[in-house]
Amino acid sequence: MKAIAELLANAKHAMADGVLELYVNPEKIDALYSALQGAGYKRSRVVDRGEDGECLSVNLDSDSWQGNSPFFPKLEELWRHVVQNSSIPGNYYVLDGAVHSGQETRSEPVKRFEYYLGWRALLSSLKDHIGSQGNDSTLIYFISTEKGAKIYEINPRKISLDELMAIPSSNISTDEVKKLQSDLDLNDGHQKERRDVLRTSLSELLEEEDSVSEMPWIIKQGKRLKKKYQENYDIYLHKFSVNKLLAEIEEKSTDYISKINESISSSQSKAFAIPGAIIAIAALIKNTDSLALFLVCFGLLCVWLLTVIANNIHDEAYAALGEQVQRSLKRYEVMKDENEVRVSAGEAKSKLLGLIGRSRARLKFINGLSMAVFLLGCVYSVCVNDKALAFLEKIHSERHQYFRCLEDYGSRHRWADVRERLCSQTNEPALKKSCANAN
Repeated sequence: MKAIAELLANAKHAMADGVLELYVNPEKIDALYSALQGAGYKRSRVVDRGEDGECLSVNLDSDSWQGNSPFFPKLEELWRHVVQNSSIPGNYYVLDGAVHSGQETRSEPVKRFEYYLGWRALLSSLKDHIGSQGNDSTLIYFISTEKGAKIYEINPRKISLDELMAIPSSNISTDEVKKLQSDLDLNDGHQKERRDVLRTSLSELLEEEDSVSEMPWIIKQGKRLKKKYQENYDIYLHKFSVNKLLAEIEEKSTDYISKINESISSSQSKAFAIPGAIIAIAALIKNTDSLALFLVCFGLLCVWLLTVIANNIHDEAYAALGEQVQRSLKRYEVMKDENEVRVSAGEAKSKLLGLIGRSRARLKFINGLSMAVFLLGCVYSVCVNDKALAFLEKIHSERHQYFRCLEDYGSRHRWADVRERLCSQTNEPALKKSCANAN
C-alpha cells in the first residue's frame, strides 16, 4: 500500500454507489492501476471524467477484489472492521487522513487498535463461554474465589473509537498485556495454574465497587492486572513450594514406616521360633533320658543365640535408621520462613523416632523371652533327671569347702590346694588313685 499512498498523495477522491473515483495526474493513472492490481483488484481499468477532471474509477464491492477492498472512507470504518473481525486487515488505506498499512511508523490510531486487539485476545483466552452472535459475542466467566463462585460478563465490542482514543497514554500498557498473553501461551506444567491465577486476578479487578465490567474501563487496567497477577502468582508459587515440601516429608515418613514394618515382620518371624521350641520341649520331655534332655537344652540354647543375633542386627539397623531420619528431616526443621514445614517435619521426626524406640524395646523383650525359655528348659531338665539332681545336691552339700579353698591364698597355687583338700576328703577309689598319681 505504500506505492498507492505515494500516488494518491494530495489527490482528490469521491465516492458514489460503491465506486471510488481517484483524481490523479493522467500520467499516474497507469501506475496507480498497476498498484491496485498488485493489491488484489480484479476489474479492468476504467477512466472517467468527473467533476474535477479525469479519474480512475475503482469498484469497492467484494467481487472486484481478491478478498476485501483495502479502502476505507474514514477511520471509523476501519475501526468497525477491526471490531467485527477481531483483526486489522493486511492492506488498508483510510482516505480521510491517509492512514495506510504501508507506513513505516504506525499511526497512533493503529497502535490503539493493536492494543485493543491484544486485550481482546487476552480476555478470550480466559473465558469459559462465549455468547452467540445475536448476543454480541459476550465473554462469560465463571470464577471461583474465596467468597464463592461468581459469573462475570464482558462484551469486547462495546467500545467506540472515541472511547478508545480518549484513553490516556499513561493507561496504555501494551508491554504488560503482551507479557500476560505470553505467560498464558507458555506450554509447560504450570500453564493451567497461571491461567487460573490470572482469572482470579481479573475477578479481583471486576469486584471493585467503583468499576463496571465494560471494555473501556477494563483496557485501562493493564498495569494493575499485571501487578495483581504477579502478586497472586508469587503466592501460588509459595504455596506450591510449601505443599511440595510437605509432600516430600510425607513421602519420607511413609518410606521409613514401611522399612520399620518390614523389620518388625522379620523380627516377629524369629519370635515365632520360641513357641515352636516350647512345643518341641513338650514332645521330648516324656523321655527323661539324660541325652534327650541334653539335646533339648542344646536346642533351646541355639534358639536363644540365633534370636539374639538376629535381633541385634535389627537393633543396629533401627539405630542407623533413626540417625537417617534425623539427618533427612533436619533440613526441613531449619527453614526459618516456613513454619508449617518445620512443624510437619518435627511431628514426622517425633513419630518415626518414637516408633523406632518402641520397636527396639520389643526386640529386647523378645531376647529376654528366648533366654527365659532356655533357662526354664534347663531347670526342668535338671528336675526330672535323677543323676543331674544327685550331682547338684553333692555340689550344694560341699559348697562350703569349695569356698574355703578359693579364699585360702597360701604359698601354693589355689587350685593345687583345692585338689589336695578334695583328695583328702574323697572316698571314691578312682579319685584316690588319681590323687596318688598326681602326688
